[in-house]
Amino acid sequence: MNGVLGFVLAVLVYPGVLVALVAAWALGWARGSARGVVAGTAAPSPLRAALDVRGAFGRDTITPEGVHPAALVLGSSLAIVCPLVALLLLPVPGNPLVNSVGLTGDLIAEGGLLLGVPVARLLVAWAIPSPLTRLAADRGVRLLAGAVVPMTLALTASAEQLTALTLNSAPVKTALPAIALVTRILAALAFAVTLPVLARTAASGAAEGAIELAGGELNEISGRDLACFRLGEALQLAAVAAFFVAAFVLPIFATVPTGTGRAIIWIAGVLVTAVGIGAWEGYASRRPSGSRAPLSWWMEIPLLLALLALVAAAWASRSS
Repeated sequence: MNGVLGFVLAVLVYPGVLVALVAAWALGWARGSARGVVAGTAAPSPLRAALDVRGAFGRDTITPEGVHPAALVLGSSLAIVCPLVALLLLPVPGNPLVNSVGLTGDLIAEGGLLLGVPVARLLVAWAIPSPLTRLAADRGVRLLAGAVVPMTLALTASAEQLTALTLNSAPVKTALPAIALVTRILAALAFAVTLPVLARTAASGAAEGAIELAGGELNEISGRDLACFRLGEALQLAAVAAFFVAAFVLPIFATVPTGTGRAIIWIAGVLVTAVGIGAWEGYASRRPSGSRAPLSWWMEIPLLLALLALVAAAWASRSS
């Protein structure tokens, strides 16, 4: 397959627009169902999210007073483009770009793209002169700032352990040393605790049980702009789950050969990740609102896990 054909197939079909939308719908429903079970609420309809986005596209867009329309267009466009590009650059099984152009994926590029949706949402919220919207944005940025620290340290530990910034690591034939396995597990745990923030939706409230502020950062936008953000948040869930499996789960199962085994890990890992995010959100929604400061969580277990992963990675490097 030549590079041009592989690029077209990757963008339009797999892992591009078509498969990304299907995955976003399926994972979003799994996430919502897990959140409902844990929170004790009704499970969402499988078609609810799709109908909500379709309805938002059909409504008129009302630009908030004092906001330039270009800011909303730019923010909503980035919300779709960033997670979609993140999915395209992942060396998922069967990605045409892996064989045609030698795509290997990049930890730094993927990490930056995964921050696109939260940052775009915050920038749009800060541009809106509404006290509630800006209050939601302020809380959101504190959560994101806290999550970036363990996220960065986890990526650093993974890169140090794998001695590369690529994601397309080949399977190994011999069992991993115990310290290497421990390092990869710690790095995966450190990144896993940041997933609810990276995949957070504007209307879901803070991951630590914050009260929902009437739609959060996107309270004032409507119509096509809101639909684009909702679609981008759905794609973000798929991108976050797929990246977590590629960068942190597969290295733990490095001895599994390429083929059916790895495909099963991909599918099961992405699904379990989405369910886990939903379960955490359901648990957080049952906690007393405001019981913990937005940044306090990130100074405890996530940071500790990330620092332990770095120490273990350094130990593993000296032992090899």
